[in-house]
Amino acid sequence: MKKRYTELSAPELQTKRKGKSTFHKVKDSEIDYSDIPEFSSAELKKFKRVGRPLVGESPRQAISLRVESDVLNKLKKQAKNKGVGYQSLINQILKKAV
Repeated sequence: MKKRYTELSAPELQTKRKGKSTFHKVKDSEIDYSDIPEFSSAELKKFKRVGRPLVGESPRQAISLRVESDVLNKLKKQAKNKGVGYQSLINQILKKAV
């Protein structure tokens, strides 16, 4: 029986594929969205925003902070009990302290 493919090792495959894109670019206007159902207003209200907080009166700034693991675990537990993110809780605590 004839082999229809050639087995390549990972490095050989990477060398062969180097510089070749695995995806072709498609314009937004060429994408067919017809199979995606529209959401009702009631369904949209159930959605929860995830990701970075919205920019408000004073936008938040990303920082790096080292905290002892037991302190961080307690903050995360408190945040979970309050139904907020732990970073939001830390922001609330710092806001009250200054």
